[in-house]
Amino acid sequence: MRKKYLSALLFGALLFASAGTFTSCKDYDDDINNLQSQIDKLATKEDMEAKLSQMETAINDAKATAEEALKAAQEAGSADEIAKLEARIKALEDAALDVDALKKEIADSVEEQMADFREEMEELLKKVEELTGYSLEMVTSIDLQTNDIAGIDTHLDLNYWRISEITLPDGKTEPSYEFGKDLTGAFTIKKGDIYTVKDYILASVAPVNAAVDASMVSLMNSQAKNLDQFVTYTSEDYNDLLKSRSAANGLREIGVQLKSDVDFEAFHKLVSTAPEGQVNKDGFINYALAVTDAEKERTVTSTYDITIKVEQEENAVNVGDASWISSDASVTGASLSDYSIGADDKYPGDEKCYPAKLGEAFYIGVRSENPKGRVMASYVVVDYDNKELSATDVAAIKGLSFSGVNQVSKDNDFTITISGEHSGIVVPLKVVSIDYRGKIEENVVWVKAGKEAVGLTASYTATPAVYVSTPKAYQINTVAAFTIPEKAATYSLDLTVGENNHTDKKRFYIEKEDLNLNTLTANTGENILQLFKNADGTGTASEIKEVSSAKFVGTVNLNSMKEDVTYTGVIKFYDDKGTYLSTNEIKVTKKLPTAVPSYFSAKTNAINNGVLTVYPNPANGKGEFDLNRAFNGLGENLADKFELSSAALTTDGLASLSYNKITDINPAIINDGKTYAAAMSYNYGKIEYQPVGAGVAEIEDYKVKWNTDFAIKFGCVPVDSKYTWTGNAPVVYYKEDKTINPVTKYDEDGSAVAWGDFLTVKDPYGQTIDPFSNTKPSTDWNWGIWSPLFNNAAFDANPETGVKIELITNGDKVNEFFTAKIVNDPTTHSKYALQLTQTSTAVVLSGDVETTVVFKFKDKFGHDHAIKALTFTMKKDHNE
Repeated sequence: MRKKYLSALLFGALLFASAGTFTSCKDYDDDINNLQSQIDKLATKEDMEAKLSQMETAINDAKATAEEALKAAQEAGSADEIAKLEARIKALEDAALDVDALKKEIADSVEEQMADFREEMEELLKKVEELTGYSLEMVTSIDLQTNDIAGIDTHLDLNYWRISEITLPDGKTEPSYEFGKDLTGAFTIKKGDIYTVKDYILASVAPVNAAVDASMVSLMNSQAKNLDQFVTYTSEDYNDLLKSRSAANGLREIGVQLKSDVDFEAFHKLVSTAPEGQVNKDGFINYALAVTDAEKERTVTSTYDITIKVEQEENAVNVGDASWISSDASVTGASLSDYSIGADDKYPGDEKCYPAKLGEAFYIGVRSENPKGRVMASYVVVDYDNKELSATDVAAIKGLSFSGVNQVSKDNDFTITISGEHSGIVVPLKVVSIDYRGKIEENVVWVKAGKEAVGLTASYTATPAVYVSTPKAYQINTVAAFTIPEKAATYSLDLTVGENNHTDKKRFYIEKEDLNLNTLTANTGENILQLFKNADGTGTASEIKEVSSAKFVGTVNLNSMKEDVTYTGVIKFYDDKGTYLSTNEIKVTKKLPTAVPSYFSAKTNAINNGVLTVYPNPANGKGEFDLNRAFNGLGENLADKFELSSAALTTDGLASLSYNKITDINPAIINDGKTYAAAMSYNYGKIEYQPVGAGVAEIEDYKVKWNTDFAIKFGCVPVDSKYTWTGNAPVVYYKEDKTINPVTKYDEDGSAVAWGDFLTVKDPYGQTIDPFSNTKPSTDWNWGIWSPLFNNAAFDANPETGVKIELITNGDKVNEFFTAKIVNDPTTHSKYALQLTQTSTAVVLSGDVETTVVFKFKDKFGHDHAIKALTFTMKKDHNE
C-alpha cells in the first residue's frame, strides 16, 4: 500500500491550505481540517475507503474555492495574494488522489497493513491540528433522528400548567405540598405555581467526539430567528434507556423547556400559524437545531424539520403500567405492574417478585402512558410500613442495605442496588410520582434479591463451513461449555443477535420458562440451546448437575450481524420459589471464513513448484480434464460452490472452466510447455453484513481464495510417460535377427515358463499403463484414449495411423542395421515382442553401436510425436 505517497499528498495540500491567512478562504480552511478522520471509525476497510472519498471531495472543493479567491485577487491586483493562491492551487492539484487505485490497494491489503495505515492517519491528523491550531472536534454536521418504534420524532410538546391544587394518593387535595419530604431533592409545590414541561429531540453530530453543550444550542427558523429568550436548553449524551451511557456514539439528547415567565400566547404565535388550540400539521412553523461555535464564528444547522406545539399539560396516566424495571442481566420490558401488589392487596407470592441479584444494580424508570401528561418527579423508598410485612420481615429487610433510594429525581430514572448476606428476602419498594398538574401516585413493586452461584460464559462463533443458501436463517450448531445451578427450576432469556438498528436482527427472549434437560427455548417456541451430558456435545443428562455443554441451535440472520462483533445476552436461573440463582452469559460472534472448506486439498504431489500439470482427454476435437484427478473434495456436499478461474485461459477462449472440470481445451495449448496462472476459490454465499435503509446496495457473494497459488500446464500422456524395457535391456548382435521377448518367470530347472510384453510404461502419475490395450488401468484412463495402441493388430488395421518404429544410430541414421516391428510373442502369442530384422548393410564395425528406439505416431489431438522411448547396445560380435 502506498501509505507514504498518500500521506505526502495530503500533508502537502494541508500545509498549503494552512499557510497564510486570507478572509476569503478561512471557512474553507475549516472544512479541509474538519475532514477529521474520526479515528475510532477507521476500523474497517469500508471506513477508510469512505474517508478517501471525503478527502478527494475536500481537495477538489478547496481548489474550486481557491480559484474563486484567485479571481478576486487578480481583479484587485494584489500580487502577494495572487502568488499565495497560485501556490495553493498548485499544491492542491499535486495532491489530487487516484482514489480508485488507493481503494483497490486498501481492499487488497491485509490486516497488518491496515493497522499501519491507521497509525499514519493518526499522525497526519496530529500534524494538521498542530499546523492550523484548529480543533478537529468541532461539529461539521447535524442529523435529526427519528424512530417510530422508540417513539423518537422531531416534534416538541412544550406544555405548561398552573397548579390549582395538589391531589394526594388517597384523593384528598392540598393547596401546598412538600414532595419527597425529608429526602434528598425534596421540593414544595403550591397553588399558583407554573410548571413547564421539557421535551426532547435526538440528533447525531459529526464528528462523534464533538463537544456540544447547552450554551451552543438553539432553535432557529428559516429567517435565522431563534427562540433563546423563550426557552432553556440541555444537551446530554443519549443513553437509549441502556441504563449506562455509551461513550462517543455521536448521539445527543437535546432538551427544550419553556421558561416559566413566558407569555404562552405570544410564544404560540412564534411556532404556529394556526389559532391556539387548533394547531395541525400544516399550521407549524418549522425550526432547525443550530449549534454555534462562538470562538470560530461558525454555525451548523440541521434540516428544518422540528415542529413545536404549546398547550396545557394533562394528567399522567397508568404510571404503574408505563414504568419499567430491569437489570443488565434480565429480560427488558417488565413494567412495575408485573411485580406489583396482588388482588385484594394480598402479597402476590414469590413468583410475582422481581428477581434481582444481591450487590448488582437494577433500574427503575418512572413514566406515564399519556405523552401529553408526563411525570414531573418521582422517588423510590423501601416500604417498611407495608401492611403485608410481619415484624420478622421488616427485621430481615433492615438487615439489607440499599443504594439509589430516598432521593427525588426529575429525570425519573433510578439505579438501585440491594446488598447483604442473606438471600431471598422479599422487599417492597414504593415508587411515588407527581405529574405537572400536581397529582401524586404511589405504586409498590416487590423485589427479591438472591446471591449468585458461579455462572459462566458460553461463547459461540458463527463461521459458515460451507455455502449458506439462507443467510437470514443460519443455524450456528457449535458447542460450548455450559452448566446450570442444581436448584434451578425456571429460567429467563434475553439475547439479541444483530445490530440494534437492523430491522431483521434476531431476538431470543422469554420472561419465565420451566427448565428441562433437553433444550432451552425462546418465546417464539424456537429452541436456542440443546443441552448435553458430555463436553463434546453428546449424551443426554438425566439430572441438572450432569449438564456440561450446550449446542447453539437457534437460527440467526447473518446479514444483520457485523463481522467480528460479539452479541451478548444472558440466561438467568431461579429456584422453585423464584429466587435468583445465577446468570450465564451467551456470546455470539460472527467471523467470516478465511479459508476454503477443510475437505478440499490438492492430491499429493499434484502441484509441483507451483505448477499443476493436467492431462486432458480428447472430446469433440478439443480436450477436457476432470479436476477430481487433481483435487480432493470436489465430490463433497456443496463442492459445486468452488470456482476455478484463469483469465489467461478464458479471456482468449483457450478453455472453459467449472468447479470440477476444464472443458473446450484448445489442442494448441496441450503440450505447449506454457503455464497459465489460475486460482481456486469458494463461494460461501451472501453472508456479509448488509445495512438497512434506502439506497443500500445488494450484497455480493462472499468468496475466499484457496491459499495455494498455482498455474496450470497442459501435458500429453504419451509424451510425459516413462518407457522402460520389461526386465533387463536386451542383448543384440550385429547381423543377427532378434525377437525381444522377455522371460518373467523360470522353472526350478531354469527353463522359461512365463513371458511378458517387451515394453513397460508408467504414466505421468507413476502408475503402470498398458500401451497395448485400452482397458488398463481402467476404461476411463488407458492408452487408447490419447494414442494408437502399440500392437501389430492396430498397425496392420491402419498403417497410416498406427505406431511406427524407428531405430536411430549415430545421431541421425534411421534403421541403419535393423528394422523393428511389434509382433505377438512367439511362445504364448498373448504378449507383445519387438522383432528386429537385420538390414543388408555390411560394414566393418570398430565398436558397439548405441541404438535408440523411437515410437512415431499421431495422438488423438492430432499432434505428431517421435518419442525416444528405449535404448539398447548393438554388439559388434560375440567376442566380448
